[in-house]
Amino acid sequence: MKYYSYNTASFQKDGSIINEYVETLSEAEIIKEYWDYWQERMIAKFGKEHFEANFSEKDCIDDWVVVNWAWETK
Repeated sequence: MKYYSYNTASFQKDGSIINEYVETLSEAEIIKEYWDYWQERMIAKFGKEHFEANFSEKDCIDDWVVVNWAWETK
């Protein structure tokens, strides 16, 4: 199982940063958190048949990494 980390922050109502920290998720956590949204968006863009023939969980994780500017951790 691989793990990925990304920078995130907590904000106050006025938009100022309370604290910054690094969050780490496993591949399974990424899929659980992101798959439904990602699948919906890919089907809307490419169609269900194309999605089912060409995309996998690895593609979902790869997109999540890009969106979150994440890096693989050990």
